[in-house]
Amino acid sequence: MKTLKYLFVGLLLTCSLGAQAQDYKQDLKAIETVLESNPNDEAALKPLIKSYKKAYKKSAEALTALGYSYFGVKDYTNAALYADEAIAVNKAYGEAYVLKGDICAMQDDGGGAAGMYQQAMINDPKNPSGYLSYANIYRKLNPAESEATINKLREVNPSFPVDAELGHMMYNANNTEKAYEYYSKTNKADLSEGRLAEYGLIAREMKKADEALEIAKFGVQKFPESNAFLRLALINAVGLEKYDEALPFIEKLMAKEGETNSGDLIYYGQALSGLGRHEEAIAKFHKAIEVDNKNFMPYQHISETYTKMGNEDKAIEFSQKYLDLNPNAKLSEYNKLAGIYMAKVKKGDNVEANYAKAMQVYDNLATKYPQVASWTMYQKANETFKAEMDSVALGLYLNIISALENKADRDKDETNYLATAYRNAGYIYWATKNDLETALPYFEKVLLYDPQNSLANKAINAAKEKAEAEAAAAAEAEAAEE
Repeated sequence: MKTLKYLFVGLLLTCSLGAQAQDYKQDLKAIETVLESNPNDEAALKPLIKSYKKAYKKSAEALTALGYSYFGVKDYTNAALYADEAIAVNKAYGEAYVLKGDICAMQDDGGGAAGMYQQAMINDPKNPSGYLSYANIYRKLNPAESEATINKLREVNPSFPVDAELGHMMYNANNTEKAYEYYSKTNKADLSEGRLAEYGLIAREMKKADEALEIAKFGVQKFPESNAFLRLALINAVGLEKYDEALPFIEKLMAKEGETNSGDLIYYGQALSGLGRHEEAIAKFHKAIEVDNKNFMPYQHISETYTKMGNEDKAIEFSQKYLDLNPNAKLSEYNKLAGIYMAKVKKGDNVEANYAKAMQVYDNLATKYPQVASWTMYQKANETFKAEMDSVALGLYLNIISALENKADRDKDETNYLATAYRNAGYIYWATKNDLETALPYFEKVLLYDPQNSLANKAINAAKEKAEAEAAAAAEAEAAEE
């Protein structure tokens, strides 16, 4: 059962070795030094082991710790030997059974591991290690069983932070929603540094940015030496556009670590830019490139900052550089480059040339990635329409209709593009060209996809009112003739 090998080293060392007493640690350290350098050096090990066992032969805890030292160098035979000796000294010492379970798991014996963890729970019912190890081994195979096992700790060990542990387990099982549910029941003040940081990450993943920021700020206060909470607070504050709050966090982080982390420098630049300190922001983005020239994101941030400053030429330069360097650029990032060209169009700056360049961004993308051709058609039409170039936009919307109206394998997105094309084509005919008769069939098709569409219904009602008025006028004229 190789799937079981995911479980251990971090959990084991935390749960099992964390309970060891201080008195034997110095002697154990000497043994571990030899094991790590040469586990087969019997001449060096033998006197150390003999002395250790003489001193701690009645300590199940010390013997189990010795077993874990062998476990750490994958000597499972000796690890099991000392686990058995520990059980012989004290059969109620749960950590020894956990060690035996860990050995089974590392040897792909999932059933044996589960059995040993159960023995730990039976013989040492208030010790969390057996419950946690048993739950961890089943967290992917049987999440409900894992959850139920940890919940038993509420009864036998009420002081144990069960909800935090369940939150941690659910997060490791990729059940973020359930992880958040459990962590939200905890008291932040009772959480360890690692669990509090995990809670903050989970809240962020759940799109609860305000809560994630508060967790991070609490962590900064409780664990002032931890840079992780400064970083979490910075990320969340920038994400919430609370740039004035973000700046002190990044300044403290830089004071401790220096300008050595490209990601931190990017957030620093975003905070500065958000506060209108654009030149300083650009300097930080350039520093981020200097620190890590394989990180392409600073180029995009530089482009965005120049856009805020109204310097579209520099914005275009850095946006294009970002796209040239990043083979995994998103469609939205190509859209940004086209949008900068369109901003120049809206300003009346060399309209024909800049409009052509904007459209070329989409055409190049469609050539490079034919699977997004429908999206590029849609963006071209919309950007043109937003620039109030209605006659040109109409032609582009008609192209969409022609391409998608009878497409057999049209997907959901393409259907939305088609519905928008009908609506906007109808609008242009009606509002711009004052031709309701031509617009009407397009609005009627809109209602096939969106029966409540207000613009389409308004146009159809206007057509009915016009027809009724014309009929009334004709009847009146006919009566007058009689």
